[in-house]
Amino acid sequence: MRGIVAAKPLLSRPEQQLYGRLVRAFPGHVILAHVALSRLLAVDQSASVAEVQPSTSRHRQWVADFVVCRSDFTAVAVVEIDEGGKPRDAQREKHRRRDQLLQAAGIKVIRVAAADIPHELALKALVAALPLNSSAAQVMRRAS
Repeated sequence: MRGIVAAKPLLSRPEQQLYGRLVRAFPGHVILAHVALSRLLAVDQSASVAEVQPSTSRHRQWVADFVVCRSDFTAVAVVEIDEGGKPRDAQREKHRRRDQLLQAAGIKVIRVAAADIPHELALKALVAALPLNSSAAQVMRRAS
């Protein structure tokens, strides 16, 4: 098997940079990377199948780039890093649905561009200022 498989970094360069900034911005918090949304969201068992199915059937496959948690591992915010060019319509719709699910669960969603990752103070301010009921996730540009 040697030579056929090799270990690789778990995080890309931009993800590593964002992770470091999140750790510094949120001391006393736990920062998790690549978390399945099925670990973040619980479906209300009293809801009907018709209510639950459309919104949650795909969330089991979705993964959050980073989750900022309190020390008790309660999620405060999901931080997504957009690493490509302009997202296609299908991708934008997927992001919107995922963001709505997270926000409905009381988890803030922040999107940052890989080419312009905010510094610690900007990340902290954004998480603090972002309302839970925002209709669209924020895309943060460096505020330095």
